[in-house]
Amino acid sequence: MPVFKYISKRLKWNDPVIVMPYGGYASDQVIHAQARVLEDEGIRHSETDSALRNLYNSFKRFESDEKKGMKVKAKWGDQEKVLISDKEGYVYLDEALNEPLSHDETLWIPVTYQLMEGSEIIYQTTSQVMKPSPNAEFGVISDLDDTVIQTGVSSTLKWRLLVNSLMRHSHNRMPLEGAQEFYKLLHRGRSGYATNPFFYLSNSPWNIHNYLCAFLKKYDFPTGPVLLRDIGISWPRKKSFMEGNKYLKVKHILETYPSIPFILIGDAAEIDADIYLKIARTFPKQIKAIYIRAVKKQSLIKRVENMIEANTDIKVMLVRENQEAIEHARENGFIR
Repeated sequence: MPVFKYISKRLKWNDPVIVMPYGGYASDQVIHAQARVLEDEGIRHSETDSALRNLYNSFKRFESDEKKGMKVKAKWGDQEKVLISDKEGYVYLDEALNEPLSHDETLWIPVTYQLMEGSEIIYQTTSQVMKPSPNAEFGVISDLDDTVIQTGVSSTLKWRLLVNSLMRHSHNRMPLEGAQEFYKLLHRGRSGYATNPFFYLSNSPWNIHNYLCAFLKKYDFPTGPVLLRDIGISWPRKKSFMEGNKYLKVKHILETYPSIPFILIGDAAEIDADIYLKIARTFPKQIKAIYIRAVKKQSLIKRVENMIEANTDIKVMLVRENQEAIEHARENGFIR
């Protein structure tokens, strides 16, 4: 926000510059990771914070002072790459791996980011990048908003979304009923071993990455990359959802792991069904099933029902009760 940046500059409130890592994912061939160079806003919070304190912390998350043109050295294994932050402060690591890494279980590759000033390291942090187990039966790509965490995105004027996102601590948010049980069963799969990789998607901004990760950890959801979006204004405007954040991220995941089939989970509040059906048409051999969680608004449910009727050759299920999804997954051999 320009006004607050101007005031902080005039009063010489210069916060230390840090690198905020956002995790990532890797295959035998490539590694994909992302981080952001910005000023440390010094956000400190606890479960006992008041609504006003949570609102203040939310303001601090969105009032990020990103740093352009900063030199960041990324190091993983015996490899390294020098990156330069873009106008929004982001650095992107998209590099080939020198050699395949041998492992049976899910591997977490440490990626260290070093913020450089000349030859001096002025800040350093390490993030974990997921490399799925070669024994994975399938992967799961799940939306977060109103699929895992109640946001109220379909509420009138989205007022519930604003209250939940801005004024409530992540530990005081609740997962949708039955989501934890279903996800843990999918994580273990038919074998019973927790080797199936999870990827979480949201159209929320990267500013609340830590907030959402804390929520998933609090309620013991399967660990996996949390993939969000930049809230900057894009021009020209996108002509279809195929140019949007969710579609492109799902497509990129499937292209990164062409030998892994996937289960897609979303909700009826927005256009998850549209995105997933198009993905299933584009990658027909990689999509095992699609689960769309029902919402209260009947017009949205009816819309998804019509889409399911028009795509009977694709395994799509509208989930009203969690047990329905579990039974369907068991009948199709996804879980024990």
